Amino acid sequence: MNAIFRCIHKNLLFYTKQQSLLFQIDYPEISDNIVPKHRFMSGFEQHVEAPDRRWQYLLFAAEPYETISFKIPSREVDKSEGKFWTYYNTETKQFFLQFAFKLESNKYSGDHSSSNARSYGPPPPAPPSSLRG
Repeated sequence: MNAIFRCIHKNLLFYTKQQSLLFQIDYPEISDNIVPKHRFMSGFEQHVEAPDRRWQYLLFAAEPYETISFKIPSREVDKSEGKFWTYYNTETKQFFLQFAFKLESNKYSGDHSSSNARSYGPPPPAPPSSLRG
């Protein structure tokens, strides 16, 4: 059985200039006691394509569905508060995961508050209040 991949949103966190990704996966037939899981996999762990250090894979799994994966740049993920979160809505059976990539050193050096700084819109949505401590 295949999960329904709903969307990926590419965002730029305007206050840090970090690139972020938001995934939404629907699992309409998932059992009530199952919670979807995710993990990041090195390009060297997978055996579908030739290993390539430029890429890593983000996997989503939930029984009885087949595991799905997304090929993403092999960059360090920022797991600090507000920049990495997951949420599973048990009523709609939708799983959300958002993360930001850490900034590459010296890529965005300087004062970001200057008048010529570009605006990238509002920040991505915060995790649901049930996930905040």
